[in-house]
Amino acid sequence: MKTSHQAYRPDIDGLRAVAILPVVLFHIGFPGFFGGFVGVDVFFVISGYLITGIIVRELRQGTFSIADFYRRRVLRIFPALFVMLLVVSVLAALVMLPAELLRYGKSVAATTLFSSNILFYSESGYFAPDSHTKALLHTWSLAVEEQFYLFWPLILMALSTSRQTAIRWGAVIITVVSLGWSVWLLKHDATATFYLIPTRAWELMAGALVAIFPGLPANRRWLREVLAALGLLMILVAIKFYNDSVPFPGAAALLPCVGAAAIILAGSGGNSLVGRLLSWQPAVFIGKISFSLYLWHWPVIVFTQIGLLREQTWTVKVIELLASFVLGTLSWRYVERPFRHVSAAVPNRQVLGRAGVAIALGLVVGLLYVVPQGWPQRFNEQQLAAARYETYDGDHEYRGGTCFVVGDNQKFDAAQCLQTRSGSPNLLFIGDSHAAHLWPGLQAEAGAAGINVLQATHTGCRPAIADLAQPKGACQKFVSQIVTEWLPAHPVDVVVLAGRWTRADLPGLPKVIAAARQHAKRVVVVGPIQQYVSALPRFLVRASSNQQQAAAQGLASGPFALDPQLREVAVGAGAQYFSLIGALCAQRSCKVTVDNGVPLQFDYGHLTVEGSRYVVGLMMPVLDGRKPVDTVASVPAANGPRP
Repeated sequence: MKTSHQAYRPDIDGLRAVAILPVVLFHIGFPGFFGGFVGVDVFFVISGYLITGIIVRELRQGTFSIADFYRRRVLRIFPALFVMLLVVSVLAALVMLPAELLRYGKSVAATTLFSSNILFYSESGYFAPDSHTKALLHTWSLAVEEQFYLFWPLILMALSTSRQTAIRWGAVIITVVSLGWSVWLLKHDATATFYLIPTRAWELMAGALVAIFPGLPANRRWLREVLAALGLLMILVAIKFYNDSVPFPGAAALLPCVGAAAIILAGSGGNSLVGRLLSWQPAVFIGKISFSLYLWHWPVIVFTQIGLLREQTWTVKVIELLASFVLGTLSWRYVERPFRHVSAAVPNRQVLGRAGVAIALGLVVGLLYVVPQGWPQRFNEQQLAAARYETYDGDHEYRGGTCFVVGDNQKFDAAQCLQTRSGSPNLLFIGDSHAAHLWPGLQAEAGAAGINVLQATHTGCRPAIADLAQPKGACQKFVSQIVTEWLPAHPVDVVVLAGRWTRADLPGLPKVIAAARQHAKRVVVVGPIQQYVSALPRFLVRASSNQQQAAAQGLASGPFALDPQLREVAVGAGAQYFSLIGALCAQRSCKVTVDNGVPLQFDYGHLTVEGSRYVVGLMMPVLDGRKPVDTVASVPAANGPRP
């Protein structure tokens, strides 16, 4: 059977550079790369092409050995991976909180067994631990690849004994079934679609198809040029225009995957302008170090946040990028390359045996962190009390799954959450999780004042829409339906708009305020709450004496700059404005604990139940109408007594 995989192709290393750079820049947070996650999909296509080409050619020649195949995989993956695991495991023991180190131990074991994608899927959820505390989160893609290569060589071996077309038909069937499953499951369980092999296999198969099928008439120069140019354009469009609002992978993954396959196919027939561009030496070098760069870039980001507790300023981003490249280059030069050129005289038995030892050691390291429950002995009782909030269940406390929709697959229970009551004031609050975290306080404080509280909250859905008549996406449709359909039929006394506001919300906020004012006596906009570069409990644990001062060093600057701008827009549109920053912070020193040392917030910004009651207590004079327009409560000191 013909295969296009025959010789080294520098353009494929260049394509690796096109894959890895957007991933790294996206994770670090450089603007313009919000779709950089598609680089992983490009990697899948490249891997499927190269590995399938090798296997098919060796099967045709009668030289394929499953032991040789896994020997190559071990020498390619294990050395760089396990060196990274060793270094990261030491750092984890130094800086992670007990619950984090416990989870890390599980992830080490799962990564060692190439099943971390399954583990991270099981840990998913809106208030699941912050991804920036999971130093091995990026290994999910390695797990997908290695799971694929457990069964794909065996399938090829079985099909190669049949007719010549059996491999082609088998590959097509697997691709179609996996893609169809991905499209279907995305509507029912998007997280499973993202992490698990059945819905990702088709991306590796896209590359496999290019290796298996005879090349198109790519000897024609114009066809190669068109294929390569369109392929690169498809990848770049996905990188530029995709973001976290695009349902992914599913059908959306076709754009980068087909693009990568087109570039590979074009290069199989000869050179092209894109091929020469990808063969540029700097691009080829980045492609060569791409595996090590991928392994190291995420731990660099994670430990910058949870170890150094640094805000993602431009300076920090550039340093993270440079550090990732330095570590990736060193790993490639001194770990990857030497092991990839291990002499053929070293028997497979020895190579695979040492791989087994490495796996056993990885499991031992994982158990060393899991069995003692994350080594809590590293901290005193006061620190442990604060650290326990790192596992806080915000979903449950905010009525997740009913009045707080966590993910697009959940249904909002309007009958329970929007039940008005005659004879008492009705207050409706709308927004994302930064609105939902007001629920415990509103239930207690407003409920005690005789106010009926109605909740319409959805993750990521800030109540600011530029065009209410034509909302885009599930979030805007959710907010628009509440404001333009439900509210006119059920007028209320007070509408509260809250969210994790951004500058992008400023143009759309007046539209929602205007619509709400038509069917409510008053509209109150709640400003941004103070946010931290890492979870607040982490700063409380690290504090040697003054917790407030320690936390002040980790305050994110964005909310402080946005607060006066949001006030101006809200008041200009006729709403009342309550500044959480004005109420909770004196200059850059903010309240951090309530009620016997309970943290005000359990992560970067969401309120604990006690924190919610405290905050809503400050808001009540505005919510019940005792305070005039644009007045905020104040505290004499950030941690002073409640007024």
